[in-house]
Amino acid sequence: MAVHKQVSFLAYLLLVVGLLLLVSAVEHVDAKPCTMECGHLGFGICPRSQGSPQNPICTNCCSGFKGCNYYSVNGTFICEGQSDPRKPKPCPLNCDPHIAYSKCPRSGGKTFIYPTGCTTCCTGYKGCYYFGKDGKFVCEGESDEPKACTMECDPRVAYMICPSSGLAKLSQVCVNCCTAGDGCKLYGYDGSLICTGEPQSYISTA
Repeated sequence: MAVHKQVSFLAYLLLVVGLLLLVSAVEHVDAKPCTMECGHLGFGICPRSQGSPQNPICTNCCSGFKGCNYYSVNGTFICEGQSDPRKPKPCPLNCDPHIAYSKCPRSGGKTFIYPTGCTTCCTGYKGCYYFGKDGKFVCEGESDEPKACTMECDPRVAYMICPSSGLAKLSQVCVNCCTAGDGCKLYGYDGSLICTGEPQSYISTA
C-alpha cells in the first residue's frame, strides 16, 4: 500500500510539473516580440480624460472623441464624443461653453503624440491610433500601456510591508500607492491599511 501511494504521488507530481511546463510554453509562444523601427509613423492620437471644472477644455460634442463622455462644470453629462480618429468627420471648431471636462477610458499622458520616434504598430499602446506622415490612419497600437505614476512620497505612509520582507516593517520609504511593488502593503501612522501594490509596470511622470 505504501509503495502504491508513493507511485500515485510521484505520478501526480509529474503531472503538475508537466502542466506548468505546458503553460510556460504557451505563454512563451503567445509573447509577441516587437522590432525597433524608427521614423515610419507621423503622429499618434490617444483619447484621454482632459480638463476639469477649474480648467475647462475647448471642444464640442462633434469633435470630442468617441468613447469619451463630456461634462459641465457642475458634473452634468453633456454628451459622448462623436469623432473617431480613424475616420475623421468635419466638425465646427467652436468651444461649447457647456463642456468643462471629459472622462475617457484612459487618463494621464499625452493625447497627441508627435513625434512618434521609434514607435511601431507593435510597440504602440492599445487604444491609441497611429497615422502615417501623409495623415492617413495606419493602425491601432498592440501593446499594453504602462501605468503612469508620479514619484512623490505619500505623506500618509508610515511604513510598508512587502512579501519579500516577510513581516519586517520598512519605514522611512518614499513610496505611494501607484509605485508600491506587487503585494506591498502601505500603512498609515495609526496602523490602518492604506493600499496594496498591484502587479503592473509603470512609467514616471515626475
